[in-house]
This record gives sequence, structure tokens and C-alpha cells, in this order.
Amino acid sequence: MNNETSAKQRAAKSRPLLGNKFKNWLMNTPGVVETAVLGTVASRAAAQAATLQQTHAAPGQAAAAAQQKLASLRGAAAVWSDAELENYLSCAVVLLEEALGMTLFDTQLLAAANMLRGTVVEMDTGEGKTLVGAVVAGAHAARGRRVHVLTVNDYLAQRDAHWMHPFYELLGVSAEAVTSATDAADRRSAYLADIVYVSVNELGFDVLRDRGCTEPEEAVLQPFDACVVDEIDSVLVDEATVPLVLAGRARSELQSVDVASFVKELRPAADYTVDANKRNVSLTDAGLARVEARWPDVELYSAAGTPLFSSINVALHAQVLLQRDVDYIVRDGKAEIVSDSRGRVAHLQRWPDGLQAAVETKEGLHHTEQGEVLDQLLVRDLVKSFGSVTGMSGTAVAVADYLRTHYELDAGRIPPHKQCIRQDRAEQVHSTGAQRDAAVIAAAITAHATGQPVLIGTHDVAASERFTALLADAGIDCQVLNARNDSVEADIIAQAGRRGAVTVSTQMAGRGTDILLGGSPANAEAHGDVAALGGLLVIIVGRYYSPRLDAQLRGRAGRQGDPGASIIYSSMEDPAANGQEAHGLELSDSVDQDTDDAGLVTRAGVSRLLDRAQRLAEQERFTTQQNSWKYNELIAYQRKVVLAERDRVLHDRAAALEILDSTDSTDIAGSGRLEELRSILGGVELARACRAVLLFELDALWSDHLALLSEQRAAIHLRALGRQNPLDEFRRETIRAFEGFLDDAHAAALETVEALEIADGRVDLAAAGIRRGSTTWTYVVDENPFGNQSDAIVKWLLKKLGK
Repeated sequence: MNNETSAKQRAAKSRPLLGNKFKNWLMNTPGVVETAVLGTVASRAAAQAATLQQTHAAPGQAAAAAQQKLASLRGAAAVWSDAELENYLSCAVVLLEEALGMTLFDTQLLAAANMLRGTVVEMDTGEGKTLVGAVVAGAHAARGRRVHVLTVNDYLAQRDAHWMHPFYELLGVSAEAVTSATDAADRRSAYLADIVYVSVNELGFDVLRDRGCTEPEEAVLQPFDACVVDEIDSVLVDEATVPLVLAGRARSELQSVDVASFVKELRPAADYTVDANKRNVSLTDAGLARVEARWPDVELYSAAGTPLFSSINVALHAQVLLQRDVDYIVRDGKAEIVSDSRGRVAHLQRWPDGLQAAVETKEGLHHTEQGEVLDQLLVRDLVKSFGSVTGMSGTAVAVADYLRTHYELDAGRIPPHKQCIRQDRAEQVHSTGAQRDAAVIAAAITAHATGQPVLIGTHDVAASERFTALLADAGIDCQVLNARNDSVEADIIAQAGRRGAVTVSTQMAGRGTDILLGGSPANAEAHGDVAALGGLLVIIVGRYYSPRLDAQLRGRAGRQGDPGASIIYSSMEDPAANGQEAHGLELSDSVDQDTDDAGLVTRAGVSRLLDRAQRLAEQERFTTQQNSWKYNELIAYQRKVVLAERDRVLHDRAAALEILDSTDSTDIAGSGRLEELRSILGGVELARACRAVLLFELDALWSDHLALLSEQRAAIHLRALGRQNPLDEFRRETIRAFEGFLDDAHAAALETVEALEIADGRVDLAAAGIRRGSTTWTYVVDENPFGNQSDAIVKWLLKKLGK
């Protein structure tokens, strides 16, 4: 009878989920769930919290009662029952109010309940995502799980850990932050905390560094368990295929200055052409003739000519497609990449060595040390290594299908605490960029004259500085936030809601700082004054590559039920419109007849066509990411094989000697040198030497393997000339290259050990070349920012061959 009852209860609990799945299938919204099914849980939690506070009215009594109530949660089952959710969330309400004087809204409790059930939640800007993330992290930690809260930068990691510390203290769990400035000892200590706030990149770099340690105690990380990701769509979608790289010193192979000089002399249209969406550049027949004339002894279409052809193509990309103050800035003698999703400098990020060197040559900069890649890790693989993952964002539902397909995560929207009354005005599309800019300035002048604060969102540094100059010409002072001054970002944004403020900024995707009407700190009178003026006006200059980024920028206005407005000003010269030819829409050349005197396009439905082009462009990015994953999947599996062997050798001090003994015994021509060394050194010292040598050889061979695969990937697209699938061919070559990897490492280690010199009863590892580089560095590779150059070469060759 009890079994039947429990079965019925389980079936009843599953019905909302089954209903969601059927509804999603019916409405063609895969991955989207209805968050309201936990609304009753959130309401009951709020009621329990109110009761707890009423019955324990004396100072500190409610918090003490909540702490006693929480004791039953530790060590409970992984899946949260409704009763457990209600109990924990009610305690969290009490402890947050005690610790920080902040009250959780029912919508925040609903978000936390859904996240604890594994759903990714979408919450509007200003709805308190940081608090929700802390409640969820605290819940996992209270149950004895280790939690990582992943942020998009060091500033947010440090700020949020410090801000939430009093809450965690009352909850009975520890919390620390790790940033790029944290030293090794403090880093190791911080990762012992129950909750660790850390940026995605910094955690990935620590994984890479731990993979290369030669003693177990050198590792700083603890096993991964639960993960809460802030701005989860940015991490799991936009940056998921970004390779994090650990590099070591190696001989630099700098780009030829002759190639760079030659490319600078090429003539646009005559010697090279740029495709419609400005993502690829290719030589014309005239350009190829100039190459052949400059290097008459090189056969461009042979294997010997491929390096020259690739160098020219890379230099051409750097010269033509990568624009200073758009794709990168030059600061302190370095070329620094600007993130196209955030408009900020992508710290520690660089292009692949050839393109990086080409840009540095173009700008006359000192070449960055290139080195050799010791190891690499995709952000996607890093996040998927956690036992459970959830997160929050302002635009998660838009990529719900993507999250479901690639991460088995569902997403749902949380309604705002107060209804959003922001006015999203109709887009204005102009014929030219100059006409668009004039309309933007006119709108800013009109709003500024009334005192209404204005935030102008631009795509890049050059545009932000252009609008700053235009506003100055109109007699308007403004604050500028771009990649040149991102260190003061939070301070500038916090004041963007002041009366009369005009702020020009590059894209701000989830920066974690609210724009309060009236400015910061909050002031009721100033807030009411600005609200009466209509709140913050957000002006978006040109659509971004993803509608999610447009939505994030719109969300800066109208937080928490405040008034506000947003509008997009576009032009037919914007990338979103230029790319339409590539999608077969062919709109750009046919709107001149449908414009008014100010250049405003009056054709009906033009915004819908831009919507379509924008969606197609984002889908292209998704396809590129999926292809990148496919190229890296097999490499990631091979790395697991090598790491399993490495971990065995690292943690079992006798394993390496046993492996080399076995390798020597299978060699018919075995020299017996191991036995000789054993008799001289003793078993302990020989085991130490074998362990150091084998770890070194495994790492060196893996670095060589990565270099080989990089070369193969760069050239594999030429297989398309033979009607072969490049991805299939790359996988075959990758498998072939890895065959016998561990045997080769064992053999190399045995050979090195047998050649070791002995001094004072110890082996001289340094004399045998077994030394760790004194310098390693980490960076992020911005792979193929304009598509694969080899693809462009292949397309050109196929065209020349009539295929």
C-alpha cells in the first residue's frame, strides 16, 4: 500500500514536467519550462519566513531559529523535495534580512527554487540575480556540497563574495574569492572553502596549471561538484568554444616583414575582395599574379607553397578585416582584443600566433612571445566537468533550445517583481551611417534638454569616441565607458541614471551594476525627479550580432518597475544589413527609393527583414561553435586518456618504475641499465627519477601532439579538393597520430632514464634536460575571428579548378 501511495506521489510530481515537455513540443519551444509550477513552494516559503519572524521577534532570535532548522538539511538527498525547498528558502529569507537587511521577493524565491531543481532562470536586469545565486550556492553548501560560483570577471567574483559573506557566515558555510591576483598559497586555501567565487577563465587556468604539477601537493583545486553560473548564456553559448591555453617558452617563429610589407601594397577591389558580411577576404587573379611575381620560385599550389600562401592570407586578414579601435585597441605597446559581446578588453586573450604576430607587425609593436602550447581546455568542457550546473541570465530563454541540446539544461523565465513599463520604441532604420548618427545625436539633445538621462550603446571604441566628439560639438558633456577605461566601469555605470547624465558606452552584457534612477547611492527625491522625466533613455546604435545583446542593453532601462525607454537606430550600412546579401535577402541596394529627406527608411517591414538577418547571423555563429566542438571532442577524449596515466604516475610513487620495468622487460634488446641503476641508487631514488622523467615525457609528448594536430587542422580543409569531408579526415588523422602515444612516452622515458648521469648518489635530471620551464603563461585564443583562412583558400582553389 505504501509503495502504491509513493508511486502515485511520484507520478503526481512528474506531471508538471511531462506537461511542460508536451507544451514545449506543441509550441515548438524545446528546452523552455514553466517556472510557475514551483510558485506554491515559493509562496509557502515566504509565509513560513514571516511566521518565523513573528514568533521570534526579539533581535537575533529568528536567525537562531532558522539556523537550528537548517541543521536537518546537511547530508540530505541530492534532489530537493518541495518540503525541503520550503524549509531552506524560508530560512534563507530570515538569514538574508538578518545579515544584509535585504528582503527576498517571491519572484527571487521562485527563481531559487527552480535553480535548485536544475533549471536555468531568466530574470530581468535589476531583479536581484546576485542574491538568487547566493541563495542557491548557500543551499548546496548547506547540504555539504562544494560549490563554485562562476562569474564573467574578477571584479564581480571579489565583489559578490565580499557582499554575501555575512549571509554565508550565518548559514554556517565558508566563502572565498579567487582572482588573477591571488597567489598560490591563498589560492589553495580559497579553494578549500565551501563556496568559491571565481571567473570562468581563472578557474580554467587553474585546471590547466594543476594538470602540469609534478607533486600532488602543488595542486590548488578541490574536486568539482556543484556549479552556479552568472550570465550563463554568455558563458555556455558565447564563450563555450574559447580555448584556454597554458603555454611555455619556445623559440619564436615571427612573421616575415616582407609578407607584411607586401600585403600593405595590395589594392582593394583590384588585388583582393571582401565578402558581403566582411568576414572573409581573398586575393583576386591580379593579386595572385602579384604574389607569383614577388616569389617566382615558389609554387603556390604545392605543399611547399602552402606556408607562404597561408602567411599572406593571415597578413591580409590582419590588414583588412581587423580594425584598430573596433576589434582591438593598442595600449601600453600591446594589441589587446576587444570582446564583441561585451565591448571590453578581453583580458589575457589573444589570436592564434600567426594572426597575433600579423596584427603586431601591422601596428609596429613588439611581438608577443609565442611559445609552445603545453595544454588547452575549452570553456564548454570545463563547465561540463561539474556534477550539476545551473545559472541565471537576463536572456537565457532565447537560447533554451541550445542549452537543452548541448548541456541537457532547461531554461525558464521568472516574471519581474514589478511589471516592466519600459517603452521599447519602434526601430528607426536610416539609409547611411551618417544619417543614423545624426538622428542619434538629435534624440540625445532632445532628451538631455529635459534633464532625462541618456545611455548611448555603441559597438566599438571608435564609435564611442566618435559620438563623444559629436556630443561635444553639440555642447553636451558625457561620460565615456569603453575598452580604454574599463577599470572604472562600475563607477561610471552607477551614475548613468542621474538627472542630465549622458553616458556613451560599448556593449555591457551583464556587468552586474544596476543603473539607479537619480544615481548612486539611492536617493528617493532624486529617483522621483528622474522618474517624472521618463526614466533612463537607452539608445542602441546599430543592432548587435545577437538579439540577446540588444535585449540586454534595452534592459538597462525600466528596472524594478521604473519608467524608461529604449530605441534602436540602425542603418543599411550596418553589419546587420550588410550581411543580408549573404543570406539572400538583398535589401541594402533597394531602399534608396523608400527614404525620406532625413534618410529614414519608410519601407514597411524593413525591421522584420533585419530581424531575420540577425537570427541567421547568430545561427551561423552557433554552427561555427558546433564545428569547433566536433574538432575538439576527440582531442578532449585523448587528453583524458593521458591524464589518467599521468594521475596514476603522480599519485603512486612506485608506478613509474613499474611501468619502465615492464617496458624494459618487453624489449628484446633490453640493456639491463635499470637494474644497474637500482643497485647504485636504491629503489626509492630510482623510483623518484623514473616518476619525474615519465611525467616530463608525457607532458612533452602531449605538447608535440597538440602542435601536430594544430598543423593538421590548418591544412585539413585542403582535403575538400579531393571531395573528402575535412572533419572526418581530421578525426582519422587524430586517431592515427595518437596510436601508441602511451607506449611512445614509456619508451622515451626509459631511454632517458637509462642515459641518466649519477652524481653523489643521485641522478642529475637537469643534465638530462628534465627541467620544468621557469615561465609559463595563460591566455585565451580568439580562434578564427573571421572564419577559417584555410576555408577561404580551399574555396578559391575550387573556383580556380572549376569545381
